[in-house]
Amino acid sequence: EHASHRRVEAGGAVLRFVAPDALLDDPGLDADLLLVDEAAAIPVPLLTTLLARFARIVFATTVHGYEGTGRGFAVRFRQVLDRETPGWRELALTDPVRWAAGDPAEAWVGRALALDAEPAPAAALAGLDPATLVIRRLDRDRLADDDALLDQLFGLLVLAHYRTRPYDLKHLLDGPNVSVWVARSGGHVVACALTAREGGLAPAMAEAVFRGERRPRGHLIPQSLAAHLGLPEGAALTGERVLRIAVHPAVQGCGIGSRLIEALLAAARDAGLDWFGTSFGATSGLLRFWSRAGLHPLRLGISREAASGSHSLMMLAALSPAGQALLARARRHFARLLPRLLAGPLQHLDPRLAAALLAAAGTAADAGPMADDRRLLAAVAHADFGLDDALGVLHPFTRQALADPARAARLAPPERDALVARVIEQRDWAEIARGLGLAGRREAIALLRRAVGQLLDDAPGPD
Repeated sequence: EHASHRRVEAGGAVLRFVAPDALLDDPGLDADLLLVDEAAAIPVPLLTTLLARFARIVFATTVHGYEGTGRGFAVRFRQVLDRETPGWRELALTDPVRWAAGDPAEAWVGRALALDAEPAPAAALAGLDPATLVIRRLDRDRLADDDALLDQLFGLLVLAHYRTRPYDLKHLLDGPNVSVWVARSGGHVVACALTAREGGLAPAMAEAVFRGERRPRGHLIPQSLAAHLGLPEGAALTGERVLRIAVHPAVQGCGIGSRLIEALLAAARDAGLDWFGTSFGATSGLLRFWSRAGLHPLRLGISREAASGSHSLMMLAALSPAGQALLARARRHFARLLPRLLAGPLQHLDPRLAAALLAAAGTAADAGPMADDRRLLAAVAHADFGLDDALGVLHPFTRQALADPARAARLAPPERDALVARVIEQRDWAEIARGLGLAGRREAIALLRRAVGQLLDDAPGPD
């Protein structure tokens, strides 16, 4: 027998741990049996992919408890299993593992952390007329004293999202700059949303975020605008980000989610904000939903989230003239970058999602250089900006520079080779380092950044 941190060998068999993102990124990896623990913490689309790929699978999860709730998983994934593998079997534990049956401490913890919260019963929403919906923002102080409303609200969030923890209850009630919205009919919570006010960063802070020196908490979209899109001016604008949105499963597909988004957009405009946005694990369905609401994709995460196996997608709508100017620049940046990412770091992205993103990104990729390009290239040269996030600028810059013999002559052969291998050929860093006889990835990156700096010194400025 032999055991290590991620691998156990016994009797000629091997049991190996693989993270969900690594499993997706290695289509050649196979197994006689796949064991998925805490399956409720993984989105149903990823579980569905695994279901189609492996012949024998065991999904295990906590359906109810402080580790996380699996009730939403049980509802949604059961439908997938019935459709895809109708002969599936279910085994359930009936005796508590950590508590004695009827333990009063368990009941107290469950009530204190809202682990027993339930959404409105489906029967109560039968025949719902969407015209009767009342959408409003809740007073969080009053919400804390209204157990019935809080139970329905949190119960709906638990049912709708694959990853809802007791901490989310705390954030819902006292998270900074958080607003809670509900759509109700006949006293029942039909849909809900959590939003957060972001942005308004001081110019010095926005510039520090752009250079990778600061990461202020609670400003996900402004940070991404500055640090990933090279638009620090965007961090100074204010906006509203949707953190969570949920519609009761009994009334999904009736346009209720879209009506709730329309109300949130109207409130953000009335508040004089510059933008309205969100960030989520990318799927074709969610991209379609948010696009219909008027939002545009601006950034797709290069790495998969370890827990979900999905790439994070950020989308935005403009609400003011300043927001419109920012959105135009951000969309152009994304449209130029996306094809480069799909040919390199994101080459294994689902083709249906890739096609939908290309359609949503538009044709801005055909446009010429932007006034922001030189600043972004300088940031790349000075190690202030990520190379993959700059591929949309680096690719045409490299092609134009190497087509000019006088400029190309400024580069030493290793600098030129590193630039071509990564930016044009999109080779892996380890392969580049080996080919150039370097110690590793860090030296290869430094060589490429030095090459950009050399070429930038005599590059023509914007017209």
